[in-house]
Amino acid sequence: MGNQRLRCPPHKRNLKGLNSNDFISRMPDDILIMVLSRLSVKEAVVTSILSTRWRFLWCNLKTLNFDARQALDNIDNDFRFYLSERYKYTKQVNGVIRSYNHPTLHHFRIRFYLTCEYTSVIDEWLKFAVKKKVESLELDLETNQKNYLHNTFNYSFPSRLSDKSTSHILIFPSANLESLKKLYLNSVNMRESVLGELLTKSPHLESISIHGSGYLTNIHVGGRDLKLKHFEIVECPHVVSVYLSDFGIESFTYVGRPIDLHLSGLPNLKNVVMSQGLLGLSNIVFGQISSCASTLQTLSFKIYHPMKVAKLYSIRQLPNIRKLTLTIVVRRDNCLLDFASLVNVFPNIQTFTIKLLCFSLMGRRRKLTYRAAANHHEHLKLFQILGYYGGIGDLELAAYMLQNANALEKIVIDPRTQLDKAIKATKDFSENNEEAA
Repeated sequence: MGNQRLRCPPHKRNLKGLNSNDFISRMPDDILIMVLSRLSVKEAVVTSILSTRWRFLWCNLKTLNFDARQALDNIDNDFRFYLSERYKYTKQVNGVIRSYNHPTLHHFRIRFYLTCEYTSVIDEWLKFAVKKKVESLELDLETNQKNYLHNTFNYSFPSRLSDKSTSHILIFPSANLESLKKLYLNSVNMRESVLGELLTKSPHLESISIHGSGYLTNIHVGGRDLKLKHFEIVECPHVVSVYLSDFGIESFTYVGRPIDLHLSGLPNLKNVVMSQGLLGLSNIVFGQISSCASTLQTLSFKIYHPMKVAKLYSIRQLPNIRKLTLTIVVRRDNCLLDFASLVNVFPNIQTFTIKLLCFSLMGRRRKLTYRAAANHHEHLKLFQILGYYGGIGDLELAAYMLQNANALEKIVIDPRTQLDKAIKATKDFSENNEEAA
C-alpha cells in the first residue's frame, strides 16, 4: 500500500484542470453569461484565459459598465494617483472595446474624471457605442473639483451639425441613433443645437439627464412626435429658461439657479422635482407649475434657507397631488411648522416626506412652540422625517402631524443622515447660490 500511488477515480478525472469539462463549463452559455453579468467588466474579461470556450464568452454581455469607483476613491484621497489611474482606465476601456465583437449593446457606461484633454479618446468610445446600436448611454465625467460652476474644461458632446460655434463634429450614422432610449451626461457640455439634433435623430429616446453642462442657456423641447418621458437638468449654471410644450413627458427635474420656466400642453406630466436655489418655495415656483395642476401627482422641492421661505398667498390648490417631498437644509434649530401648513395646498395628499440635511446645530436650544394653526388632514396616511436630528424643530413637526392627521396610519422617524458626499454637494451648491445672490 505504501508504494501504491493514489489514483483519482475515473469519473472525477475530467474535473481537473482549466481545460477540462468541469461542472461550470458544462452549463449552457445563457447561464454562464448570466454569471458573467454579475462581475465587473474587468473580472468578466479575465475569464477569457480559462479555456477556449471561455475566450470570447464575455463578448456576449449586453452591458459594459466601466465604473471606476475604487480608482476614484483613491484619487479623492490622494490626487497624485490621478495620472496613473487615468492611464490604467483608458487602457482598460480601449482594450475591451477592441475585443468586443457582439453586434449590439444594451448599456454603455463611462465613469471617470476626464476632461476635454481626452476628447479624441471619448469620441472613439462614443463611435463604438453608437455603432453597436446602444440603448442606454452614460458619460459620467465628473471632475475632482465637484463644482459645476467650473466647467470650462468639460468634454463637449459632439455635433452632427456643421456649426462653427460647435467645438467639434462627430458624424453619427442616423440609423444607429434610432436605438438610443436613455442618455445620461455628467460634466459634459452640450449646446441647444446639439440637444435639438439629438432629439430629432433619436425617435425612441425616452430619458435625458444632463448634469453640470456649461453651454445650455435657453432650452426648448417640444413636439408631439417626441417620445421623451423623463427630462432632467441638474446644476447647469448658465441656464436662463426652460420651455417644455406639447409632448408626453411624465417627469421633469430641475436643480439649479432660478429660471424662467414654462410648461404647457403636457397632459402626462405627473412628477416634478424642483430646486431653484434661493427661491425655495415661493409663489413664483408654484405659478410656474400651475398650468399642470390637473395632472401632477408627485412634487419634490429642495429648500436651502427655511427662514427665507416666502409666505404663500392665493396659491391654487393642487387636488391631485398624492406625494410631497421637501428636502430642507438646516443650519440651526429652525422652526419647521410653516411646512406643515403647506399641506393645506394639497387637500388629498397621502404621503408627506421631509428630508433634513443638517450641517450645524450649534447655538442655544430654543423653547418648544406650537404656533401653527390646527388643520385636519383627512387623507394623509404616511408621514416621514428622514435625517431626524433631535432638535426642537423636527419634534414640533412630528407632534403637529400626530395631532392633526386624522387618517395617519404610519409615521417614520429616521435619524440616519444622508451620505457625506450628498451633503457636501448640497452645501457647496448652497454656498454658490449665496455668493451669486
